[in-house]
Amino acid sequence: MTDPAVRIADYVLDRVAATLGATAPEQGGALLGVPGADVVTLFLHDESAEVTSVLYHNSDRLIEEIGRVERGTAARFKGIAHSHPGGMATPSGQDRAEFARSLALNPALTRYLAPIVTHDADTPLEGHELALDGCRISFFGATRTESGPRVAPVRPVVLPIRRSLTRAGFTGEGDPALVTVDGTPMLGVTGEIEGLGPVAVLFGADYPAAAPLVVAGGVGPVPLRWDLSVPAADRLARAVRRPPARVPLQARSAGLLSPVLAERRVLVAGAGSVGSYLAEVLARAGVGAFTLVDPETVAAENLGRSAYRVADVGAPKTEALARLVRAINPACRVDGRTAALHELPAGELAALVAEADLVVAATDDNAAQARLDHLAYWYGKPAVFPALYRGAEGGEVVMVADGLPCWGCCAGSVRAATAREDSPHRRTDYGTGRLVAEPGLLTDIHHVCSVAGKLALGLLHPESEDVAARRFADQVRERGASYAVFANRPGYWIFPALLGDAFGQHAYQSVWLVPSRDADCPVCGDPAGRTDPAAHPVAFAATDLLAAYESAGPGPG
Repeated sequence: MTDPAVRIADYVLDRVAATLGATAPEQGGALLGVPGADVVTLFLHDESAEVTSVLYHNSDRLIEEIGRVERGTAARFKGIAHSHPGGMATPSGQDRAEFARSLALNPALTRYLAPIVTHDADTPLEGHELALDGCRISFFGATRTESGPRVAPVRPVVLPIRRSLTRAGFTGEGDPALVTVDGTPMLGVTGEIEGLGPVAVLFGADYPAAAPLVVAGGVGPVPLRWDLSVPAADRLARAVRRPPARVPLQARSAGLLSPVLAERRVLVAGAGSVGSYLAEVLARAGVGAFTLVDPETVAAENLGRSAYRVADVGAPKTEALARLVRAINPACRVDGRTAALHELPAGELAALVAEADLVVAATDDNAAQARLDHLAYWYGKPAVFPALYRGAEGGEVVMVADGLPCWGCCAGSVRAATAREDSPHRRTDYGTGRLVAEPGLLTDIHHVCSVAGKLALGLLHPESEDVAARRFADQVRERGASYAVFANRPGYWIFPALLGDAFGQHAYQSVWLVPSRDADCPVCGDPAGRTDPAAHPVAFAATDLLAAYESAGPGPG
């Protein structure tokens, strides 16, 4: 008959197998764990012990190491595991004498744990035994009685800590450590989980019957839906890879948006004032996953017109924006690449576009915009290309989707013509090809970007969803008016000529242009002439089409 169970973490058993199980007997080491409970969370191999083929005697160095661990963590001494020759999976007389001595030296110990490792793993297991890699471990415990120590088999229960973390996509260094949280001992580990970013995972005494505490960096506890019908080692993976109890983000959007957004992933390339705003808007609307790409860190000057906060200064924009998104919706899955678009391998960038349901192209690099345009069109992914003109006095939004002209045909060549003094477009640094940063009011930036956000929400809905956002995007598509330009001040650019006689005009005007597709365009032209972006990246054109802009009229309606 076995005594009440001992619970032991799976990574502890792995460590025992890799040391005692991989070395000829006898070897040994200390077991430590949760104070006041038979829960083992740490094994310390006694590499300095005095050993023979039939004898193990612990070293002074092991005693010192036990003391160091007890001073530095919440773990407490539980007993000694050691190995025996094959066929001797029970405590010897010498072992029993050692049990009595240890109980006398450790009055706080209610049960001294004394598992024995042998290299005869092929024989049938009993209820107090487990098969490890190349060996078996037989659990025994010694308790005090009036007549002396009582030694009995103990049933082991394996805690799937390492298996749970691995299956959940956790990456980190080292084994979990026992810590105290508000007076409660918990097994904690830090690292990253795909989709959550940096996390701390804290396992309580009731794991895996109860969910661990998962704390995402800068966000706080992540709500988990814990399904006891799932195998124990798979519960954490199931909980973190599907949205937990959802934040009611669409409680005020009935008929405007659909819950289907929770199943959509958006690639946001560029996390500046435009990209960070759109990521926040889409997260608040209920989009369930994001991939963020940007090479820069948050600077103090970014705070006046982007989504970032003082605490974000110095952090990569992708990480800071991921924290914001998760703070809005802890169920959101966010991946990041802290790199410029041209620094990503071609195959990796293609994969990011292919797995997205929508591309937000918000970089300040015309070549990068052209690359995204080509990839999005090739993979059949809708995209929005928002951009601000000089001083944010105006701007544009290009919507690209199947059947519409690509960004290059709509606006790419016009945005290259930034050297013209009469052009409203931002100037280009011709050493880098990137647009020169200019001052602009946040309100003006948001005026333009809000249209990109509404189009993006519409494009993320399937045709079967009859919601307002989808209808808005469909109307733009049906009219072919996929190029919108905006004026944020009165008398701006072409707007007086186009709208000067209209009643009640002042500022915040828009004109929806109907661009045409170039039949020879390698991105959106005749299908036979389209090129694979992996094999034939499209160079950004430099032809000045500003005249075409200035003579263009508004789209239908």
